[in-house]
Amino acid sequence: MNPRKTRIASSSPGRLRIRDLALRDRDRIAQFEAQLHQIDGIREIEANASAGSVVIRYDGGRIEAVELERRVDALVDAVLAAPRSPGRRSLRRHANRIAKVGMLGSLGASLALAATGNKRWHALSGGVFVACLGVHIGLHRKALLR
Repeated sequence: MNPRKTRIASSSPGRLRIRDLALRDRDRIAQFEAQLHQIDGIREIEANASAGSVVIRYDGGRIEAVELERRVDALVDAVLAAPRSPGRRSLRRHANRIAKVGMLGSLGASLALAATGNKRWHALSGGVFVACLGVHIGLHRKALLR
């Protein structure tokens, strides 16, 4: 039996930080934030979807830290247990997948054609590989040029 994993990253009087990679989904973090507003004693909620983190500032006189931690932990479990809504994948992600498959297929074809001595088709498949590589690099240019 595995003990239930807590997602509370830090807890100090008046402040609580929740961190989980699944909270990087903007819909989930918005749903979690909306449910947190229903808890009495919470003064401020600061959500950061890119980090998967939520900072909760609360009034320690209105709700005890242990009670808040218990309720927030149960709330996180409920939000993350709910099935994700199927969304459309972005066009960039779809284009990148096609570019990767194109690179893999054209590289294999290019190597096979080079082994058989078919220079013209080898050069053509190499050109397809370079074109797909250009698409892939173009989609990841921000990460490459940091």
